[in-house]
Amino acid sequence: MKKVIFISPMYNAASHLPELIESMKEQTNVNWKHILIDDMSSDNSFDVACELTHNDDHFQIIKNKEKRWALKNVINIAREYQNDPNVIIANIDGDDALCNENTVELLLNAYKDDKVETVWTAHSWDINGMNISRELPAGINPYEFSWCSSHLKTWRADILSKISDSNFKDLDGDWFKRGYDQALYLPLLNVSNKRKFINEICYLYRINSKSIPVRLLSEKEQMDTVRLVRARGFIK
Repeated sequence: MKKVIFISPMYNAASHLPELIESMKEQTNVNWKHILIDDMSSDNSFDVACELTHNDDHFQIIKNKEKRWALKNVINIAREYQNDPNVIIANIDGDDALCNENTVELLLNAYKDDKVETVWTAHSWDINGMNISRELPAGINPYEFSWCSSHLKTWRADILSKISDSNFKDLDGDWFKRGYDQALYLPLLNVSNKRKFINEICYLYRINSKSIPVRLLSEKEQMDTVRLVRARGFIK
């Protein structure tokens, strides 16, 4: 039986965790697990996560002893499942949430086709309800096509074994810190035999969770990462 493993890196996300965790508990299909990784938060994210998930075996809370940033956290956990084709990995940020109680059910239905290896859904920005996710045409090189495979990003766990960590690192061999959405998902889309888009809104994406100066700096760093990832392409 297939199961969805949600991986959530979190940093100073305490105020958003109640909505995220409640959105998981509301899922109509119970074949899921949620792993939350506190990445050296300076607030009480870890304590809040532990309190909200107490005595619930669906959740696992991890507290890092060193800063790893989101991408490395996701890949490190996903590697633990990369030999199991019955596991579906889903990436959800600690300050975001699901907004469809049937998300797990929709994903598991999509992956009933054993040829499907990546699935993403529509999403809603918190400020205006905007969604940029859409179908990725078959046969298209994802590195050369406009970004359309945003939140919620999922993949069959075993396809990660086809990808070296070099794809997730910069030219100096350091893990990407910003712009990790495309750095994470473009390699997975590239090795995927069959991709599927679910045109239902399943994910709440928060734009307003950062102050404007921090957001502007983050956006610049993200664009630098995206330009490098796309120009370099897939590393075999």
